[in-house]
Amino acid sequence: MDISYATHTAWSNPGLFRRRLDELPLDPEGLADVLENFMIHHDVVRLLQLGTPRYAMSDLNMRTVERVLSTAFRRDRRSLLVPREIPAYLHVSARDFALMATSVFRSNGIEARIRVGFADYFRMGHWEDHWLCEYRTDCGWRLFDAQLGWRARQALGIGFPIHDVPRSRFLAGGDLWLAIRAGDIKAANCGRYHSGIRGAWLPAANILKDVAALCGIEPLPSDYWGVGEEFSRNKAVSVKAYEELDSLARAFADTPQTPKAARALISQFPWANPVDAITSSDDAVVKDKQIITLPAWRHASPPVAVAQAAANR
Repeated sequence: MDISYATHTAWSNPGLFRRRLDELPLDPEGLADVLENFMIHHDVVRLLQLGTPRYAMSDLNMRTVERVLSTAFRRDRRSLLVPREIPAYLHVSARDFALMATSVFRSNGIEARIRVGFADYFRMGHWEDHWLCEYRTDCGWRLFDAQLGWRARQALGIGFPIHDVPRSRFLAGGDLWLAIRAGDIKAANCGRYHSGIRGAWLPAANILKDVAALCGIEPLPSDYWGVGEEFSRNKAVSVKAYEELDSLARAFADTPQTPKAARALISQFPWANPVDAITSSDDAVVKDKQIITLPAWRHASPPVAVAQAAANR
């Protein structure tokens, strides 16, 4: 089977909810507006002092689109085009907005993939940990921020097209790392502002997650493997790791055009390879460490049963 970025993974596959996913518009701006009907970022919940209901505490652990949609319809059975009341919202991360957009594009035969990096348009002078959807058009690859529905665009004063985010406003993990190493960006200005997390270790970890997504493995923000576990545990990057990350970032500077090409490239860096890795997910909400085995290449675009099993982990 020909594997491309238009092929569903275990995470992007809507499974039993394919027809309900088809309710969502393919137009990027319209899609972002509709996602805002039933999804809200957990940081926004905290800033608005809305409070996260106990039943929504595990929303950040929804690994698959099938589980996201299942949860959304369990809380409100109506069409996704209908705005929900606050109690029915999903309390998610930027990764989930990006994954939903990626799923919609793939379901319509359009190549799309998640990119993990940092954006500078949430707070002046700060590069925020962020995840976008990148999709292919006749003019090449474009970045789409599915989190920027009309309310978010108004609140943030977004002046650029969200379906074509300027490359200067979002840097993927490796690009931001090289900018830090060149002295163009300070590591202290990168992180998760509202959580007080900053420093070189998070950009370092995001290189691994961006590479994983390019390989067709779409992790949670709380997933770490290999040296990434060390970064997360120590909140620091060793001198040896700096040099290794430089090589990895340069290798992926010319972004692979297929998951297969990405996997061939990452095989040269076994210390960073996510394929068949054992991943620790240390989620502040759950508080207990979960061990997740990232699937091998043969598990890409799985049957519904495999996606359901992944969703229940």
